[in-house]
Amino acid sequence: MSTSKEQILIDRRYAAVLATISDDSLAQMAMSLSEKLRDPFAKVAGLPAGALSTKDGLGAKIRSGFTSRKSFINVGVLLSEPCTEYCIEQLGTAADDPNVEHLKTTLPGAIEKFGLDATRLMAIQYSVSLNGFKQLVATDERFMVPKTESAQVAPAVAPTTKASNEDLEKRRLRRERQEKEREEKRQADLQRRIARNRV
Repeated sequence: MSTSKEQILIDRRYAAVLATISDDSLAQMAMSLSEKLRDPFAKVAGLPAGALSTKDGLGAKIRSGFTSRKSFINVGVLLSEPCTEYCIEQLGTAADDPNVEHLKTTLPGAIEKFGLDATRLMAIQYSVSLNGFKQLVATDERFMVPKTESAQVAPAVAPTTKASNEDLEKRRLRRERQEKEREEKRQADLQRRIARNRV
């Protein structure tokens, strides 16, 4: 699978998982971020500096921000960053490509420390690239990607003529191209922000 297709798939998975996370949980994860991640997170969520200083209404603001900006990957990666760092440290030499057994040993501690929502978001980040996480989201109900409403209804919409088929295909390709360009820009921006704020 190409990198652009992987990013599109991960973006959709983040969107689906974030839709199931409560506003309260979003606020709690955001407020638990270290100082070095707070400003980068506020930016990608469309929040002003200092917005993470109060929990009141924060979850709804975060949801509104990442929904309007479609910054699902950026928000998901940053919210789960503390959990990701913990798991990398716990996995040690297996961190580059952990199998399911490695994850079964490590994830209970991550869930206890950071909560299931943060651990789910962390798993999505690697659910396309690493086999252990692929198996995890395929077999463990806690980590399975929820089916979205649009995915369920899409197959029912079928073109009836050759012309409409061609039009739909052109539109699909244009959407994919635009989505790819937006995603590449988001990823590049996120990497730059994280690099500048990492110690």
